[in-house]
Amino acid sequence: MNCNQLKGVVRIVIILLPIYSFGQKISNDESLKNNHPVDLRKIVSSFDCGKIAAADTSSARNYLLQTIPNLKGKEFSLQFLESKESKTGLHYLYRQNYLGSPVYRGNVKINLDRSGNILSLFDNTYLISENPKGQFPSAENSNAVIKKLYPEEKEIERSMIENLYFDTGENLIPASRIEIWDESGNFFELIINSQTEVVYQRDLNTYFNREIITLTDTPAIARIFNPDPLTTAGVTYGTPYEDAADADISQLNMQRQQVTIDVSLENDTFKLEGPYCIISEHSIPDVVPVTSMTPDFEFTRSQDGFEDVNAFYHINVYHDYVEQLGFNNIVNYGIWVDTHGMGGADNSNFSAAGSPPRLSLGEGGVDDAEDADVVVHEYGHAISYSAAPGTNSGTERNSIDEGLGDYFAASYSKSINPYNWENIFSWDGHNEYWNGRVVVSSKHYPENLMNQIYKDAELWSSTMMQISDDIGRERTDEILIESMFSYSINMTMPDAANLLVQADVLLNGGGYVNPIKYFLCSRGFIPCFIGIDETSSDTFSVLNSYGFAAKNENVVIQFSSPQIGNIEIADATGRIVYRESFSASSHLEISPKSFVNGIYLTKITSDNFSSCFRLMKW
Repeated sequence: MNCNQLKGVVRIVIILLPIYSFGQKISNDESLKNNHPVDLRKIVSSFDCGKIAAADTSSARNYLLQTIPNLKGKEFSLQFLESKESKTGLHYLYRQNYLGSPVYRGNVKINLDRSGNILSLFDNTYLISENPKGQFPSAENSNAVIKKLYPEEKEIERSMIENLYFDTGENLIPASRIEIWDESGNFFELIINSQTEVVYQRDLNTYFNREIITLTDTPAIARIFNPDPLTTAGVTYGTPYEDAADADISQLNMQRQQVTIDVSLENDTFKLEGPYCIISEHSIPDVVPVTSMTPDFEFTRSQDGFEDVNAFYHINVYHDYVEQLGFNNIVNYGIWVDTHGMGGADNSNFSAAGSPPRLSLGEGGVDDAEDADVVVHEYGHAISYSAAPGTNSGTERNSIDEGLGDYFAASYSKSINPYNWENIFSWDGHNEYWNGRVVVSSKHYPENLMNQIYKDAELWSSTMMQISDDIGRERTDEILIESMFSYSINMTMPDAANLLVQADVLLNGGGYVNPIKYFLCSRGFIPCFIGIDETSSDTFSVLNSYGFAAKNENVVIQFSSPQIGNIEIADATGRIVYRESFSASSHLEISPKSFVNGIYLTKITSDNFSSCFRLMKW
């Protein structure tokens, strides 16, 4: 196919499909909003909801068929899709079938501990009270849609057609899902009705297959940006620290650092290939991955090999970090990485469409592979997919995934060098090419949701950075990754928040529950918890005790009705260190400034009740 034909194919697909999945950049284009009802649907979630006889897939399926109302009746069945094992549990994904045909995204995710206790259950099944009206599109009509997009069959690497039931937002209809993978790198799906009208479309990204050769690991010398030249130089973008079309500007080349990398030796050629990262060529433009006849991969940024080495280094470092946290089944394959891809666009993506999954990093503006933030962000999608395959659907769920990528990128960069850590994509963005993003947003859930996945991602990434700053990066990442095994489609941020708390309880006995809940509560993801020991009564509540303990913030005692009485606070020796009377008060605020670190017993006495609770300060 010549270049004009190639452009024609890409143009057809772009007109038809809004590209909004897995890219790390954002514009103000309103078309990036996910407003279809199938994306905005909220899943039905439950936590700590019982026990099944055994923690196997058959027992789990039987339990779901017996307990989920939308699966009652001989017309329904559950198809097993996926199982994953995390540190603390087992995670099973099923798909709802009706009369032998699947229901689009009618999934159920059940998460168990090894004793069969149900840690969480996410139900996205559909109520079908009567047979959906209409007929499935004919195979001829579906093939006609494909033929219209691709007149020449050779332009298609693979296509797939399946009949299913699709929720239009008004009713459930018989439809066909068409999945196409073409030779120019597009991977997408269309949903068509019996009139051959496209009722839904989604970009899935793409991959290409080739044989993976097992090679021998060999150490080699390389130079990389760590994490990017602006951070190590302690400067912001601008002359002479600017892209300048990949020119070898001395100030930028001076920011390269020498590292040792494990490469592969095949016959007499050293290659950037290993068990967890393979630099490949799978996305236009065609730039052959760099090789060397000696164990030396020292390049300047004007050479294509520099981007290859930079991405290879950071992916391997991050994989090793995740493995050191105890997750040896996360991205435990050689992910393919094309550092000169995306047709030269100023964007990058992760594709989970085949085996192995892969990253494509664009060259527009600043080459994406030169910025560790971009590399780790996209690798974050691979981590998420590896933990919970097939679950990144739905607007809020997409936002969570983008927020995870932003958080992983920011915390990784900050662990190397804290300069300007608030700015992610410090080198690739925050310049004339695009604005980049930050992880210090003050947005609050749900009033600041925009149904724009990249902007909403700031809610999750900023919260995770706050938790990481408080309890430490490694603790946060272990808890976060463990929680990700339980993720489901159409999940909300409050669902993800509850899974985060649950993961800490399972891993650490709840050792970090208070700080985690504090930040989740302050963002609106969960109800604000009551007291350090989480006790309350019908007459009063204690709010922000963690803020009192760790943040030098006032603790608030909220009464259910105005009270007259007094409050006394004693230290560990029994000495009264604070006393206050109140009259017709609905709430009291106590400042921690006059308290030293320690445990305090607080007693409230009023005309209606008397009660004690703990306060702590550290």
